[in-house]
Amino acid sequence: MNRRFLQCVVFALAATAQLACAEDLGVKAQTYALDRDATEQIKDVMRHKQQSGEMDTFWKNYRDKVIASIKNPPSLGVRSDYTTRTELHDLRFVIPSDYKDQNGNVIVKRGTVVEPLKVMPLTSGLLFIDGTDPKQVEYAIRRSQREPMKIVLTAGSPYLMRIKYQNVPWRGEKGVPFYFDQRKIIISTLAKLYGIQIASVPAALFQQGDKLAVQFGMGDMK
Repeated sequence: MNRRFLQCVVFALAATAQLACAEDLGVKAQTYALDRDATEQIKDVMRHKQQSGEMDTFWKNYRDKVIASIKNPPSLGVRSDYTTRTELHDLRFVIPSDYKDQNGNVIVKRGTVVEPLKVMPLTSGLLFIDGTDPKQVEYAIRRSQREPMKIVLTAGSPYLMRIKYQNVPWRGEKGVPFYFDQRKIIISTLAKLYGIQIASVPAALFQQGDKLAVQFGMGDMK
């Protein structure tokens, strides 16, 4: 995701503070140095695997799997529903604990209410779609051409979609950009932090006044 894309989901990224406070890093376990014999045995095994070509095969397979997962991420399992409706949400985030600077001075007090849309208004909305549904893809391209919208897939390959639509005129340029909600981070954060449920697509998120509008279905763009 590029910087502009991250800016447009600043209301979701406020979860960083909450998750950081909730994270339990556990207790560090005591570590032990391997004796010389064990170390040499491990080196012998590694040298053998390198000489036999097994290591090269392992890394090639690993690389191919990583590239394949990036090009073809698994579907998030969000259902499609063309029924139109709109929700309006007030976005407020309560700071869970005091935040201090390096000198121990409290710079943000626990209980402080943050209203992300007032701190950084959205300059671009998000349009969640199923990238395997041609109707939703066509709708998303047309809408994002006339409105500042980032197209976010919940299914399908953003890599292949960018190639397919690389010559399509889009907002004064060529090539339609597509993104993917990796590991469902945006959708999950919206639900956890603000109770906003993206249970179906298409779903467009954009600022309306001082609220976040969530518009489901395809409205007058069918």
